[in-house]
Amino acid sequence: MRYLITLVLLLVTITALPAQDRSNPFEITSRLPAQHAAAAAAGKTYSPFDIRPAGEFSTAPATSPAPAGSAQISAPPAASATAKSRGPIVIQSTDPNKGKGSLLAIHLFLLLAMASLWLLFGDLLRQCLRSTINDGVMNQLYTHRSGNQLSALWFFYCFFYLAAGFYIYLFAVAHNVSLNQGIIPSWLSYTLLVAGAVGLKHWVLWAYARLFPVRKEVSRYAFVLMVFSILAGIFIVPVNLLVSYAPEEWRYFFLYSGLFVFLGVYLLHIVRGGFIAGHLAIRRPVHFLLYICAIELAPLLLIYRYLSDTLA
Repeated sequence: MRYLITLVLLLVTITALPAQDRSNPFEITSRLPAQHAAAAAAGKTYSPFDIRPAGEFSTAPATSPAPAGSAQISAPPAASATAKSRGPIVIQSTDPNKGKGSLLAIHLFLLLAMASLWLLFGDLLRQCLRSTINDGVMNQLYTHRSGNQLSALWFFYCFFYLAAGFYIYLFAVAHNVSLNQGIIPSWLSYTLLVAGAVGLKHWVLWAYARLFPVRKEVSRYAFVLMVFSILAGIFIVPVNLLVSYAPEEWRYFFLYSGLFVFLGVYLLHIVRGGFIAGHLAIRRPVHFLLYICAIELAPLLLIYRYLSDTLA
């Protein structure tokens, strides 16, 4: 009986050996046409853990090929090399609200600064506003100015730099002129530009007063320049708000309205300066012409040339 069981086990084992053959009863490769059989052979994949003899390398693709009916899309070699050399792909944000938080922060800062200065030095600011159209108030403000008043006026002067610099930033952005910086660094850069231009004008006035006997007139003119700059800084803040948040079709209107604000304040400043230097035009015509050409006309011509070259 023991021998019979052993014989049965051997017969069962022998009949299972043909199953170890490489042929698969479910494989249909042999039944396919020659073209499909070649494609199936080319799509053979290998496991990374297979042990192959040295020198045998497989160039077969890692994935099975697409069906014959699908379109085969292959990138040109040059395009593939270019894509590899470009490195990682940088996805830029397309959010239309990007940067609006910085704009809002700048507006809030300017509004809070103006409100604080108005609360602290409201009487002085009202005198400055009245002095722009009243020569008597201007004389009183100039004659009775003290250390505290001068400090307050300089605070307002710095506020004018910030407000004018922000307007220039909005004007530059509207005309696609960029410093390749962020919103706040660009604003501060334009603020320094305004401060440098006004500071250069004050330095020219100081040198002019040193060279010619017109020190009293120049000192008075510099004070008038400060007062009118303060006026421009207060008026330009609402213009900046309108340029930033008005409907798209109105923004350019408010943008160029800001230019008219600066131009109007500048013309008032010129008229008041003409009253100060009126007697010099008769007694010292050469000095008066030098002042007009060096301090008033030359900066305007430079600004016009720069804008015409940049915006053309």
